[in-house]
Amino acid sequence: METEGYFNESHYEHFPSGGRTNIYGLSVFTSYLESGLPCLPEFPSNALKNPPHEIFAYNLRKKNNRKRIHQHLFVSFFYGINCFVSGSGHWNTIELPLDIKDIGEIISMDVFSSINSDLTIALTTVNSNQKITFEDENQFFLQIYSLVDDSASTFMEDAIYKIVEKDCHQSIMLHFTPMQLFHTKINKDGEDCSALLLCGTEGGIHLYTEDKHAKKWEQSSIQPYFPFIAGLTRSANSDLKILSLEIKEFHNVKIIAVGCQNGMLHISVLKRNDSNEEFVQEQSSVALFSPITSISIFTSSTSKDKQEEIHMLVTCAVEQAIIYCYVDKEILKSPIYLRECSQHDSVLCSHIMDIDWDGKNEILIGTYGRELLIYKQNDNSQDMITYQLLWQRSFTHPIYRIASLDLNEDGIEELIVATQYGVHILQPNLSKAKEQLLKVLDEIDNLNKEYKKLCI
Repeated sequence: METEGYFNESHYEHFPSGGRTNIYGLSVFTSYLESGLPCLPEFPSNALKNPPHEIFAYNLRKKNNRKRIHQHLFVSFFYGINCFVSGSGHWNTIELPLDIKDIGEIISMDVFSSINSDLTIALTTVNSNQKITFEDENQFFLQIYSLVDDSASTFMEDAIYKIVEKDCHQSIMLHFTPMQLFHTKINKDGEDCSALLLCGTEGGIHLYTEDKHAKKWEQSSIQPYFPFIAGLTRSANSDLKILSLEIKEFHNVKIIAVGCQNGMLHISVLKRNDSNEEFVQEQSSVALFSPITSISIFTSSTSKDKQEEIHMLVTCAVEQAIIYCYVDKEILKSPIYLRECSQHDSVLCSHIMDIDWDGKNEILIGTYGRELLIYKQNDNSQDMITYQLLWQRSFTHPIYRIASLDLNEDGIEELIVATQYGVHILQPNLSKAKEQLLKVLDEIDNLNKEYKKLCI
């Protein structure tokens, strides 16, 4: 394991007093909505909470660029949400002015653009202060905030305040304990439609779709769109409490993986034959005997031009993390165990990113024992996949979520580590980035020289 750091911490944002996040409390939002506030001398540039509207409007820059894509970060804690709005050379932090008395404690969150809205924030919450109207001790809700057409906004900060101030809120009562929220797209009645999948501890995954005309969300049957998931829920028993869900598509392969509290892992691989457009489905299950905390389906290479090697990383609360290699071909037959993970208490989260810019993805693991572990795939001549521990860093609190995005829009992704009481923003080692860039430029120069020789 190398001792030189791959990341240096540049900022730490502590949650307000009493605030704590969980494994479902982070979402990266990709949108054309950009920051509208100028970069101030201090860093981060702006920390906003209910700013006066006249000052807010005065400071907005007069520009509108819907061609460039931006990434923003949302992190929830018990009674609120912090948003990190990316900007050129800076970012702005905003605490969403939610009515905490009405929505209660946040369990899970997802942020995305829907068919009808440039910004949609979906939350599951528990509120034990209201009058009990059914047998459960607590009341659970799916809270959805959406910008409607007349609330369209040019700037991210403006959109955030509009979405909580206008009549953009829909509350759906749930008769089960909600867990992970997952957004996707489906084809409903011949049209693209935004959809939410909500895992529940009663043994089901519930589908909510957005009505394009009524601009409301409603529960729909999951069978026509996800028959594999519907089959699991039909055969559900008291032990099928779903904690983790992952859905990924790669060209002609669609993979759905479901992880349960009792350690059962279920997977469906749907392959499309390009010649006849027919689909072939393979399914498998395995018992890991420990709650499954995260699932990440990924490719070895970051290049879209190379043949994809598809793998699946599964983390468990008690056992070590497991990589199922070539999951599109081998399903669950080729596991690799990252045994060092078991030395640092429960494994709570995982993430995939290329930390050294060599075109190959690394595996990042976060533990309740406060350790961040980064694994790199080894190259060998026998076509056997192995991983070694590349880098390790300790934090002061348990690590609940990991993400990456270009928060200051300098072309290099920052590493986001959400711990129990706050958010760490880590800047990549720019010296290593410079070395890799010079190496690539040197290779390009050599290729140009070789090409010129061939042309003579």
